Amino acid sequence: MTAQEEFDQTYITSSEICGAMAITRATLMNARQRGLLPDPINLNNGQLTLWKRETVQPYLDAWKLILKVRRSKNV
Repeated sequence: MTAQEEFDQTYITSSEICGAMAITRATLMNARQRGLLPDPINLNNGQLTLWKRETVQPYLDAWKLILKVRRSKNV
């Protein structure tokens, strides 16, 4: 396994979360401020935000359910 593959399996970026959840970066930042996500790992003075996948995945799974319910009510 390459170092990049190991990194990708271990960490998830804010951009990946936004894409997977179909949300904007502003929504992600709002969720962080409201405590819907654990504290991230900030690199390069906050230019890169990432989480350990195993830590953030339960939060994302719960958030997906919430979004699914909210989005279905808007249809």
